Amino acid sequence: METLETTLQPAPALADGDITAAVERLLARKKGVAPHLVDVATQQGIVTLSGYVDSLLARERAEEIAKAVRGVRGVINEVGVRAVDLPDATLRRDVEEALLQDAVASEYDICCTARAGVVMLLGEVPSWPEKELVLRVAKGVRGVCSLEDHLHYRYGHPPKAAAAIGAEMDELLAWDVRINHALIEVRTQEPGRVVLRGAVASAAERSLAIAAAWRAGAAGVEAAELRVAPETPGQELRGDKYRPRPDAAIRQAIQDSLRADPRVRTHAAEIDVRRGLVTLRGTVGNLRACRAAEQDALGIVGVTMVSNYLRVRPARPTPDAEMQRRTRAALQRDAYLHRVAVEVVVDNGKVSLYGTVDSQFDKQHAEQVAAGISGVIAVDNRLVVPAWNTTPDGEYFACHVAFSQPLPGRLPTDAAIRQAIRDHLAWTPGLSEQAIRVSVANGRATLTGTVATRQEQQLATLCAYDGGARAVGNRLQVRPEASP
Repeated sequence: METLETTLQPAPALADGDITAAVERLLARKKGVAPHLVDVATQQGIVTLSGYVDSLLARERAEEIAKAVRGVRGVINEVGVRAVDLPDATLRRDVEEALLQDAVASEYDICCTARAGVVMLLGEVPSWPEKELVLRVAKGVRGVCSLEDHLHYRYGHPPKAAAAIGAEMDELLAWDVRINHALIEVRTQEPGRVVLRGAVASAAERSLAIAAAWRAGAAGVEAAELRVAPETPGQELRGDKYRPRPDAAIRQAIQDSLRADPRVRTHAAEIDVRRGLVTLRGTVGNLRACRAAEQDALGIVGVTMVSNYLRVRPARPTPDAEMQRRTRAALQRDAYLHRVAVEVVVDNGKVSLYGTVDSQFDKQHAEQVAAGISGVIAVDNRLVVPAWNTTPDGEYFACHVAFSQPLPGRLPTDAAIRQAIRDHLAWTPGLSEQAIRVSVANGRATLTGTVATRQEQQLATLCAYDGGARAVGNRLQVRPEASP
């Protein structure tokens, strides 16, 4: 058994070479990106990604992975897309069908054109979240190299006042567990422009703050003076965010979050909160809404656990044969899964997936694709990941250390897993300054010590899995002064 106590203090300034190595390690471990085709360079904390991938989703994933590394102040994404070459008519048909069969995007009148891998989307959506959802559906179609966004969205009639946008922005920042907002200053200007200043812990958190402004209804967002300050102590960034909250306030925050989520807002959900334990009841029209509601609730400050009793009841039942056709078509046109042979069986609206995939990432992605199809009530994911690649992100042989791969058929040693977990903790914003002890025995990692928030507690588990642990026992305690 290998045991390591990790109590890492963030350095005043992180070396560019170390940041580059950390990004390369994470790209190598995370599936969804071909790391051998992506180059990384860092200058003064700004990471430049170059090379190429085979889909827009993979390009975005590479950027998201880099932004989550401690010390990264920004990402310049120069990664090109070399997608599968499809005839224009085929690509247009695939994008149109993806939008038509999506449980949410199908509600909007969107048309598209396709030429040499470039897809243009035209139409109107209610607001920014719906626009982002439609764009993501199109990005997930194989053969799409780039998107021309000509979607328009309205902010209400009359347009939302700056004061209302500012008030909603304050609420979003205060309740979102992903954003420590104590040092973020929000200013609003007519007509609906939001200016963000101050400091956050990571480039990922900065992107989330900007997205929150768009969700609040901003007509424009200026964030040039919102800087990434990895050297700032976590307590200063958090402030009193995790002070105790009454159940009624938590319930209202969850309700507001569900109403703002286009995947959920049209459905009625009953919310009960008791000392941070949330229960969801009622009916929703599709499986994606059911899962999104739980995800939204877990993202609210003060929520410790969610019991999801929502039932999926589509407005119009779909015959099993048609559901099978839709699911097969969705998997075949998916940017990640179009080369994978997946058997689809449908029984009374329940979709079962069979076959073998390369990683846990592919398995989870296939389930998400099926859950997003209009009419699906449940998904039984029977896809198999080979025994040598069964960590939650399927990372065993991606690259244990930046440029060395384990031998095929041979699992990493406990010492190697321990070191990989140590690296992940050290380069994860918020965790590098925590007192975390790690022990590994027969591939099982045990985490003990203390962290500042429940979010960091959960993030530490993901770091352990990303480090190659086959199972994780999380015994981390949330310090009382910060617990919800």
